[in-house]
Amino acid sequence: MKKRILIAALTAAMASSIFGVTVNAAERELNINWLSSRSASESAILAIQDIAKQYQEENPDLDFNFEIENISDRTAYLQKLKILAASDELPEWFDSDPDTWFADIVADGKAYSFEDLYKELGMYDQIFPISKEYARLSDGSLNLMTLQCNTEYFFYNKDLFEQAGITETPKTFDELLADCKLLQDQEIIPIAMGGDWPILRYFAQVPFRLTGNEYIENAVSGEGSFGEEAGLKGAQFIQDIAQYFQEGWSSADYDTMIDLFASGQAAIMYNGTWALDQADMIGEDENIKDNIGYFTMPTYSDADVTTATDFFANSGIGTAIRTDAVDDEMKAWMKYLLEHYADASLSYNQLPSVMPDEETMQSLPKVYQQIIEDVSNVKEYAKCWDVVIDSALVEPLEKETVILALGQETPEEWAANMDEYVKNQK
Repeated sequence: MKKRILIAALTAAMASSIFGVTVNAAERELNINWLSSRSASESAILAIQDIAKQYQEENPDLDFNFEIENISDRTAYLQKLKILAASDELPEWFDSDPDTWFADIVADGKAYSFEDLYKELGMYDQIFPISKEYARLSDGSLNLMTLQCNTEYFFYNKDLFEQAGITETPKTFDELLADCKLLQDQEIIPIAMGGDWPILRYFAQVPFRLTGNEYIENAVSGEGSFGEEAGLKGAQFIQDIAQYFQEGWSSADYDTMIDLFASGQAAIMYNGTWALDQADMIGEDENIKDNIGYFTMPTYSDADVTTATDFFANSGIGTAIRTDAVDDEMKAWMKYLLEHYADASLSYNQLPSVMPDEETMQSLPKVYQQIIEDVSNVKEYAKCWDVVIDSALVEPLEKETVILALGQETPEEWAANMDEYVKNQK
């Protein structure tokens, strides 16, 4: 009995040093409730759950509670998140885009700086540049951790292109429209469309070529107008290309878009590299299948201010850590997470936000090495319209853009409606 009491006393007195701060081993505790907008089956979620389990096994003296609430419905998620924020009950972790709502959260001091945290943990240079730049607010601050490294491509079916007599991938938007016409003449669906965000990507490409991100940043802030020349040219383009989407596209969901392309019914699908597995584009050798190719965002005109190597590269929605939840135990966990995340993410066929080591990088399938090279060559990343606009305006933006694409309003009417939405949100 005396021996057991002595051991217990020694255990209680034992201390461990974490980041120079002494923590009593008997009092180690870390509680993380993560409110996530990701689905429970998403690769990032699965990878982090694996790491959390491993961390608990390696730290048996830590009372570690890691719980995730997944709400993949965007509207429902944002509703709950904003209610919690308004009542000052934000969880330790929560997902957000770097939008104007999150900028207010940062201004109130409620989200810890990942600029600081990455540097404190010695991990800043191990994070892919896109995974930092994509999550920055317009003032340059970085308060979100992203978990992916993605590019977005026009994936195409080589067999259907050959059937339509198309021998080269389009380099300009005019060439893209001409190729769609050739496909349609062969009774091939030129473009698979579905879901909320893809339509916005098509629209955003012309303004990005003409102004970089200036057009959308000024429009969503109210400092400019959606009716500026670049926006009206983008609006005309969306009306021109929408005639090549499949019949009934406006009510189709994301899975329908994937299925149309994967089944060979549609020749082109614009999507991110996260869809390689979803659309059955990866073969047994873990490289892209022989009958699938891809091309990047076309150019628009000689007036373009962005280059052909600049396009949409992103890292998905970000995760914030509530400022007062960041203590030495949280930092110890974050360092462990970041050091193990690359391998865990790759085990689920997802390119991570953390760079793999050189040996792992060289062993990756060629398609993933190419993605990393493409990301590295991007000098200006196109910003996603549904990310930079206030979250309350995402639904109106999507609705108005579908109406525009269907030809039910003019570009000028679309722009005026969007300007009014922004004005009323202020």
